[in-house]
Amino acid sequence: MKKNIVVLASEISNDYSFSVLDGIKSYFEKKDVNLIIISARIGDQLASKHTQIGLKLAESEHIDGIIVFSAIFLSRLPINQLAKLLKGVKTNNIVSLSAHLPIEGSASTYVSCDEAYDKIIKHLKKEHGCKRFAFMSATATGSEEAKDRFEAFKKALNKNGLSFDESLKFEGYFVYDRALYALQDRYHKKEDVDFDAILAANDMMAFAAIQAIESLGLKVPEDVKVVGYDDIIQAQTAELSLSTINQQMEEQGRTVAELVWKKANGIEIPEKTPIKIKPIFRRSCGCNGNESEFLSKMIKHTGNRNISVSLHLEKNMIQQNIYYLLENLQNEMTLEMLFDSLDSILPDRYIPGIVVCIYDEPMHVSEKEKLKLPRKAIIRAHVDKEYNIKETNLQETFNPHKKILPKKYFCDKPGSFLIHPIFFGHKQYGYIVCRTISSEYLFTMIYLKTFSTIISQAYIYTMQLEENAKLTSENLMLQMDNSELNQISMYDSLTGVLNRRGLMVMGAESMNLALKMSTTGVVFFADMDFLKIINDEYGHDMGDLAIKLEAKIFKTVFRQNDIIARLGGDEFAGIIPGLQVMHIEKIKEKIKDVCKLVSQENKLPFEISISFGAVEFNKDNHNLEALIKLADKEQYSSKRRHHLARK
Repeated sequence: MKKNIVVLASEISNDYSFSVLDGIKSYFEKKDVNLIIISARIGDQLASKHTQIGLKLAESEHIDGIIVFSAIFLSRLPINQLAKLLKGVKTNNIVSLSAHLPIEGSASTYVSCDEAYDKIIKHLKKEHGCKRFAFMSATATGSEEAKDRFEAFKKALNKNGLSFDESLKFEGYFVYDRALYALQDRYHKKEDVDFDAILAANDMMAFAAIQAIESLGLKVPEDVKVVGYDDIIQAQTAELSLSTINQQMEEQGRTVAELVWKKANGIEIPEKTPIKIKPIFRRSCGCNGNESEFLSKMIKHTGNRNISVSLHLEKNMIQQNIYYLLENLQNEMTLEMLFDSLDSILPDRYIPGIVVCIYDEPMHVSEKEKLKLPRKAIIRAHVDKEYNIKETNLQETFNPHKKILPKKYFCDKPGSFLIHPIFFGHKQYGYIVCRTISSEYLFTMIYLKTFSTIISQAYIYTMQLEENAKLTSENLMLQMDNSELNQISMYDSLTGVLNRRGLMVMGAESMNLALKMSTTGVVFFADMDFLKIINDEYGHDMGDLAIKLEAKIFKTVFRQNDIIARLGGDEFAGIIPGLQVMHIEKIKEKIKDVCKLVSQENKLPFEISISFGAVEFNKDNHNLEALIKLADKEQYSSKRRHHLARK
C-alpha cells in the first residue's frame, strides 16, 4: 500500500536542506511513496506565521510518517515548543533529524562528533606537531549542536593527552563578523597569538579565523592550522581549501528516510540512531586533499574547475536573493520600514545602487486617457552599497519633466542604469532607478518587478494607516463638545504633544483601530538621560528647552499620525501602529542620529541622549497601561547602559 510521508522543514533555502532532501528523495525513488515536503518556517515575521499552516496540514489523518528537520527549527525555538507544535499530528511514526523530541513513540538520528574530533586532534598533533589548540565556539547561541561540538573537542584533547586552556575559547555565534571581531579584539600583533591550531564550530567562523590570523602577518597553514565544520561549498572551492568536518548530509537524508519507512511499515527501529561524520583534511591544515565529490561532479559537467564553482555560487546567490525578496512581499510594511531594510534586501552583486522616486500624488493610468507625467516627484530613498550610502528618510522634491533624477543621484556616478515604474493595477506611484553592474538582465528585471510590487503595497498600507489615524483623531474630537474640550485638555502646554490623558484616549483608539485591521505595532516609553545634571549645571530653562527638543526629536523620527505623549517631566510614551519589534534597533539608531543633529542645530552645550524601550501590542496583548509599564522596564535597561557608558 502506498505510504504518504511528510517532510517538515523550517526553511528550504540552504545547502544543508538541499542535500538532506536529495538523500531522502534518493531513498524513496523506488518506493511506493508520496513524499510531501512542507516548508513551515518559524519566526517573528508575518510570512513565517502564514507558512505555519503547513504544520496544520501535517495533522491530516492520511499521513503515515513524518520526518522533522529539527536542527533548523531548534535554532529558532525551544525543543519543548517544537514538540508542542507537533502535538496534533495523528501518527506516531515521527523521526527527528539531529535532535530527539520529547514525543512518545518518536525516534531520532543524532550526529556523533566525538570520533571526528578525535581524528582531527590526533592528526594535527601527530602529523603537524600542534600543541596549543583554540576553539571558535557558538555555545552562547544556546544551540545544542554548538554545545555538542565544543564538548567533543574537549574530550578529544583529553583523549590525546592535551589540556584545554579556557582563555583560548572564543565566541563567534556561528557568524563570520562576530568570530572575526572576537579574535581581532584579543590579538593586536602576531606575537600575541598563543595557539598553533584553531578549530571552529562552523566553516564561516573558520574563514573568519583565517582572515584574522593573516591580517596580523601570520600564515595559514605555516604558522597556524585552521579547521572548520560543515564542509560548505566555499570550504571545498576556496583557493586555500578548508580542512573541515563533513556531516554526510545526503547520507543523513537516506538514513532518516529509511527509519521512517520502516516505522510506517511496522518494523521496529532504535529510539536513537547515530550518524557518523568524517574529517576532511585540506590545505588550511597543511594537507593536499583530493577534490570533493561535489566539485568532481561539477567539473565533469563543465570541464573547468573555476567555471564550476562560479556557476554554483552564482545560481545559489540568485536563488537566495529572489527567495528573501519574495518573503518581503508577504509582509505588511510601511514605506519607512521598507526603506530602512533596503540595504539588506538589495542584491549588491547585480544592483549595488537604487533610488526610489515617489510621485506627490499617485497617478491613475487608463488605456483610454493620454498619460501625463506628474510635475512633482520626491526622492524617498537612496542606497548604494558600493559607495557606502544609505539615505532612507529623504523628502527631496524635483520635476521629472526636467530630469529623471537630481544630478547628485545620477550623473555623478556614471554607469548603466535601469528604470522601472512603481505600479499596482491602474495606479502608478513613482519609479525606481537602479545602477546595475551585471549582465544578468532577466534576474535584474524580475527583481525590479517584484520590488515595484512591494513598494506599491507598502505605499497603500502606509496611506491606509495614516488615513485611519486621521479619521480616529477627527472622530474623537467630534465626540467632544467645546465645553468638554475646555475642561479636559489632552495636550501638554510645554511641548504641544499629547499629555497622559490624551495618550490614554487617543492611544487606545489608535491601537484598537490597528487591531481591527489585523495589524500589530509597538508601545514605547522613553526619557532623557542626565536631565538632573542639565538642570543643575545649566538651569531649569535649559532643562525645559531640552524637553521641548526631546518632543521635536520624536516628531521627527515618527510619522505625523503616530501617537506621541509627554507623561510628565522628561518621560514620553507613544503608540506606533504598523511598526514591527524587529525594527526597534533601527529606530534607536535614528533617535540617536536625530539627537545629535538637533543638539548641533540648537547649539546646546551638551548632546541630548534618550533611553528608549518598546514592546509589541497585538490581539493578545493590548492593555495600554500594562504595555507602558513593560516598555518602561525595557527603557530602564537602556538607561543603565547609558549611565555605565558615561562612567
